[in-house]
Amino acid sequence: MLEYLAAVAALYMGWSFMCLELNHKRASTMQIPLVRVPIDPLNIPWQVIGTHVFTLLDLLPSFLLPYFVRYMRRGWFFLEKAESHLKYGPVWAIVSPGGIHMQICDAEAIHDMFDRRNDFIRPAENYSELVDVWQTLRYMTDSSTALLEVYGPCISTADLDNWPRHRKVLAAPFNESIMKFVWSESLSQAEQMIGAWSSTGCAIKSFAKDTRTLSLNVIAATGFRKSFSFQSANDGPGKVDATPSYRDALSIVLDNAVILMLIPYRYLSSPYLPKSFQKIGAAGAEFKQHMQRMLEEETAALNRGETGAGSLMTSFARALNTSDGKYGGGRLPKGLSVNEIYGNIFVISEPLP
Repeated sequence: MLEYLAAVAALYMGWSFMCLELNHKRASTMQIPLVRVPIDPLNIPWQVIGTHVFTLLDLLPSFLLPYFVRYMRRGWFFLEKAESHLKYGPVWAIVSPGGIHMQICDAEAIHDMFDRRNDFIRPAENYSELVDVWQTLRYMTDSSTALLEVYGPCISTADLDNWPRHRKVLAAPFNESIMKFVWSESLSQAEQMIGAWSSTGCAIKSFAKDTRTLSLNVIAATGFRKSFSFQSANDGPGKVDATPSYRDALSIVLDNAVILMLIPYRYLSSPYLPKSFQKIGAAGAEFKQHMQRMLEEETAALNRGETGAGSLMTSFARALNTSDGKYGGGRLPKGLSVNEIYGNIFVISEPLP
């Protein structure tokens, strides 16, 4: 067994090295500074373990690590700021086994890219497929799932033809008329957060968790008219209901988004898995039930001739009513399907990168 695993690992490493050198050869024709990185930033297994690896690497003196290691960290550009461009120039590239990642800090080049946006098509396959050997393993078990398509196709995975159809529905409720509501809700949540911070007699436990709670509450209120009181991380876990709220289910789903992208939530609910995994699977299923309930309520209101809540869910319900789900005759389907609605709710609810 160990020999088999070692052979697979050696084969994978050899393939990665070959892909890295082929990509480097392609990138060399551009005659710009290049940095070889042995692991692609979009490599899914690395996305899972990378944070833990850097917890150990950060204990070592920086001069002991190769320079390219910094580009293997998720969100490396926040730490680097302009340092890499000062070192390599306004245009350079990271070359990995998965591809060539251009880094551009040139106003004229960026302006030209926007003017020729049709020449720079969104790489939808990077969002909807796994870019390494995990792709084969996952599609062998469930060909309908994809990286960001945890609940269904969405605007982030739509191709050039389908993207306008998704955007039309998503953009409808986000107009000037809703800005007053967004501001009021954001102000209310911020005041509650500051009040919670001021009332505690100890240091703030987690700025990150508290600000994300604020984001989740504003998103839930703005998009789906679900209002929640702010709860600080200092307060500890709140009362756990038998049926978690929309926000609670969404919070668990987002905290474990990478796991859900790798393993469908229905498999995580297996009694043979650890309870922590079962909790994620249950939250994933509960979140879908909340989406179903909200969509059904909004659709029923529209069918009764009511105007609806005027939220994002209202826009989704209208799109569902006009959906035919049919391709053919050189035309795209109208509206959005139920799975496309669920997929978009998940993506826009995610206050992360």
